[in-house]
Amino acid sequence: MYSHIILTYHTQITFKDIPKSGGTTAKRLYECMGQTLANRLGADPRFGHDKDDEIVVFHPFSTESDVKFVNVDTTTKAGILRAEELGLVPSGKVDMIFTSDINFAADHLFDSQHRGRILAFFRHPIDRLASKFYYLQTATWERTYRPEWQGMNIIEWATNENLDENFIVKKIMGKKLSDTVDMDDLIIAKEIIRRYFVVGMMVDMAESVRRFNIVLGVDYASERGQQCMQQYFSPTNGRRQLQEEKAKNDMNSNPHPKILEGSPEYQLLAERNALDMILYNYITLLYEEQRMWIYSLVTQQ
Repeated sequence: MYSHIILTYHTQITFKDIPKSGGTTAKRLYECMGQTLANRLGADPRFGHDKDDEIVVFHPFSTESDVKFVNVDTTTKAGILRAEELGLVPSGKVDMIFTSDINFAADHLFDSQHRGRILAFFRHPIDRLASKFYYLQTATWERTYRPEWQGMNIIEWATNENLDENFIVKKIMGKKLSDTVDMDDLIIAKEIIRRYFVVGMMVDMAESVRRFNIVLGVDYASERGQQCMQQYFSPTNGRRQLQEEKAKNDMNSNPHPKILEGSPEYQLLAERNALDMILYNYITLLYEEQRMWIYSLVTQQ
């Protein structure tokens, strides 16, 4: 768990990557903004840095590109252990660490001399589950591709195939998907998020990113920052939303039928993910509460 981590802002940021909750957009946006990232791409053998015996910052696509990664994979336990051995965080060479295993990363990458802050996008549990169900039926490029789900309706899938019920509570608590969670876990998960997370909402991504930028100290008001924000967000009906064309071209985007509130599908998913539903409602309240604190940082920078 996170009980030993005091999250003050130094340089390293751990970005909790919750599947189907905006992590891909965050990676690409911060690549655009020139941040040095640690995620799966860093140890890809095709770039020739997976066997290095020290932390190296490299440009994977072109030496003229400003997209920068460090040569470790922080999305797996083995990769996190390698990052620990090479001294990723003490090296000071990384700006953002992307991982879905925040407990393991916190235990092995950070200590009292090297602290970080956790940023995370959250998505409504039912929307996330529906997206996962439809996406993995066709995502042949994913390790978790599930062609056997094709032709299955979502009620059948939720009843017999879905293994990540109350996924967010389990992840926050550092539990396996096969583990059970209860109200005590929910209470602790709420407190962990309240104390240690800067929360973002997928339904309000541009505003969430703006807050993340403030916490990160990224100059999003600069010409480059504005260009990057425009690349991924555009003003629509008074709100910034993901550009439709960008979403269509994104492999991680998968248009699918919406699960309507009150429908049998919605009710079943809500019942089977009741703790995640409660946690998500709490996070929406916390998101509003954090607004004043985050924008107060602007005057301090």
